[in-house]
Formats: sequence, C-alpha cells, structure tokens
Amino acid sequence: MLLVRQLLYKEKTLDDFDIDSDKSVFKLFFDLLLTMDGTRVTDGNVENNITNMFNDACFICNAVIQMKRPYLHYGYFRELASHYSPNDTYHSPNPARADIVMCMVYFLLEEHGDNTADLERFKKTIDTNLRERSKESNERYELFYDAYYKSEPTYLTDEFVVKLPITDCDLKRVCWSDISNNYDKECLKDIVCFWKDPHDRSLIIDDIKKEIEHNTIDDLPF
Repeated sequence: MLLVRQLLYKEKTLDDFDIDSDKSVFKLFFDLLLTMDGTRVTDGNVENNITNMFNDACFICNAVIQMKRPYLHYGYFRELASHYSPNDTYHSPNPARADIVMCMVYFLLEEHGDNTADLERFKKTIDTNLRERSKESNERYELFYDAYYKSEPTYLTDEFVVKLPITDCDLKRVCWSDISNNYDKECLKDIVCFWKDPHDRSLIIDDIKKEIEHNTIDDLPF
C-alpha cells in the first residue's frame, strides 16, 4: 500500500496541538512523552521529535478512517510509526517510537468516537499488539492507558481527524515520479485505488497525467 501523505493530512506545528490547554488530549500526550527516553527535555531535538510523532499519529488516524479493513494494514502503519519522519531513509526502525505513536493513534480514535466496526477492530489490533509484543511495549501502553482513563475529560477538534478536500495547492506539492518509483504501474494503481471518491480519484489521475504528458510512458493502469 502507498499513501500520499500530502493529500491526506496537513502538517502542524507543536503550538497547533494546543499543548498548553489542560483539556487537550495532546497536553496529556505531551506530558507523558516528556517522561520517556528520546523526548525528555534533556534529549536533543526534543521539540521536533514530539511534533513529528504527533503529526505521524494524526496522519495515521486520517488514513485509517478513510480505509476499508485498515486492520489488515496494521504492519504498514506500524512501520511508518517507527521512523523519525515520513521520508526518513537514514535511521533504522525504532520499535519504541512505533509503540508510542500507535498508543496515540489508539487514543485519538477513542477521542474521535463514532468508530465503525473496521475502526474498532483496528483499535483492538493495536491493543493486542502493544500488550503482547513485548514487556516494554505493554509498559508504554499501560502508561498511556492509565493516564487517559484517569484524566479529566479531554477534547480533540475535528481538524485533527477529518477527510480533507484535495486542492490544487496540495497537488503541486506531490511528485508522482518519486512516490511511484518513476511511474511504476503497480505503484500508480496502488495509489489511485486508495481514493474511493470518484471526484478525488479523477483529480489525482488527471494530475498524474499532466506530470507525464511530455514523457514517453504509455499504457498507464487507468
């Protein structure tokens, strides 16, 4: 599966997550992260690390909310969550980071509410994986679990988990050649098939065609 992050989620700054409000679920996450290795105040680049993890968790939520049977792609999302940034090719996968991001995904979906049977099954997959994967993953999950359910009511605004309309500005930030491994047909098919809305799918197909209109590539998969 290939997901086009730029078309699914708008990246945010740390301030956008409202971490100074005691009612924000991200304030709860923020306080927990400051107690963990890699995101303590004494660690290097801590603000960027926390911001990237927040954005990764929100991106995954936006993706799974739009998918049919997202639980079948849990391994893919966990792999995304294990890296430092969406385009990271220089760092090895980090299981601890993946645990923490998936913890946040679970509780963001709890906050989102109104979950379908597919999303409930996805949450159950997260729960089972974090509890059974290792002693460390279970401990991380229990920290989030206890803090969340012992906290005062929190809020999550709709902008963090919502289907976004595709705009021309968004499309300009996408390089289809890079994403699809130089227009590999199976990659392109995989990308396009994610979009179920006919209007969105047409916008993406048209944009891909525009990018390669001066190329010699024939026989596209759509």
